[in-house]
Amino acid sequence: MSETQLQSYYGPTDMALPLVDRLRRLQGQQVTIYVMHVMRHQVGTLELTGMLHAVGIDYVELHIAGTRGPIRYAFIPIAAIGAVIAGGPLAFVPGPGVYPPYGGL
Repeated sequence: MSETQLQSYYGPTDMALPLVDRLRRLQGQQVTIYVMHVMRHQVGTLELTGMLHAVGIDYVELHIAGTRGPIRYAFIPIAAIGAVIAGGPLAFVPGPGVYPPYGGL
């Protein structure tokens, strides 16, 4: 199939854009970035919410506005980004059967 036929059959092919190009489309919007730990022997993620100010070749600049004090700036390497969500953080309430199990094994 040609590129035109693929676009009409599957819709827009925005999914094929590299991560940096997709992040550039979110510039000026509020995003939540989940940063993976890049140091050894640490597990988990760090959640940062703010305005995506700039996207470089290998980093993003996030402006984080607090309730008190000045705006804080975070420079995050692209390689450390685990997920990006447009808007605020996801609300998650664990239900029954979610680890850790309730009532023992």
